[in-house]
Amino acid sequence: MGFAEHIINLMQSLYASQQSNVRVCEDTSEWFKVRRGVRQRCILSPYLFILMGELLMRCAQEGYRGGFKIGGRLVTNLRYADDIVLVASSEEELQNLINRVNLVANDLDMRINTKKTEVMKICDDLSPIRVTVAGYPLSETKSFKYFGAMFNAEALCDEEVKTRLARARGRMGKLVPLWRSSTVSNKLKARLIKTLVWPIATYGSEAWTLNKELRGNLEAFEMQCYRKAMRIPYTAHITNEEVLARVGQERGLLGQAIKQKFRYFGHVIRHNCLEKDIMLGTVPGMRRQGGQRRQWLDDITQLSGKRLVDIVRLAENRGQYRRFVFEAAHARSPGMVNFQWTK
Repeated sequence: MGFAEHIINLMQSLYASQQSNVRVCEDTSEWFKVRRGVRQRCILSPYLFILMGELLMRCAQEGYRGGFKIGGRLVTNLRYADDIVLVASSEEELQNLINRVNLVANDLDMRINTKKTEVMKICDDLSPIRVTVAGYPLSETKSFKYFGAMFNAEALCDEEVKTRLARARGRMGKLVPLWRSSTVSNKLKARLIKTLVWPIATYGSEAWTLNKELRGNLEAFEMQCYRKAMRIPYTAHITNEEVLARVGQERGLLGQAIKQKFRYFGHVIRHNCLEKDIMLGTVPGMRRQGGQRRQWLDDITQLSGKRLVDIVRLAENRGQYRRFVFEAAHARSPGMVNFQWTK
């Protein structure tokens, strides 16, 4: 894989003739040889584990011509530690790639965990997909959770947004003793909401496509938090403006989500990486007939009021882009005055 010989010798000497014993209370077992696995709590172990995954995918993709093309780049897999996502444009390509991975894994004394491996089909064709690993059929799923975010076969974020808001409401319920306390001022309650509840609601909002309904859900949830913190029932018929005046705040949750989207966009644009190719690249072929689905970049262009090429050029200048992000988020939520900009 191109590593220097002295580094390989160091790693081999670390693992050569490795022995261990087991201690139970004050008694220890006989020493025995360790013939597989990595050293526990060794800072080198995660890197060795990642190298095995890299070697596995390099060997599996040798001579492979399938994959998903976007922006002129061929994408066959996405990896994070031992979580590997295989990407293909057809069922036959996916089966071929899985067979290659399984064959190389067996040669490396590894195996695919079929109980934790699922298949998801993202297209308008609703027919089931059948993919196997060494003859064992993999189950098809319509959605799955990855790093706390929900992904579904429809490629929509409605379910994810509603799930995040539901979790944030649960956190509001656990903090009821704070909201009932008469020693906590309304302004302090608002700060606690922004610190303890909003991060749960906006987790992963960088990837959301915010249509009109979802933007309304975020704004409604923000007012629900303030009303619950100040114990104002809806039967009291108090307007949102009066609630905001009592708590000494202005709307800011939607602006927080928009700010995170723009900051993520600028971070990706300033680096030559796979994320940038996927974000700005186009997919070969024709779009479906009829009304087109709102895309993630539509949020960036419409919320900024700029063309995509203009905002890409703006993002390359970090100082000017920070000022732009502040203004864009502030325009949507005037209460976001906690953002600090430095030239």
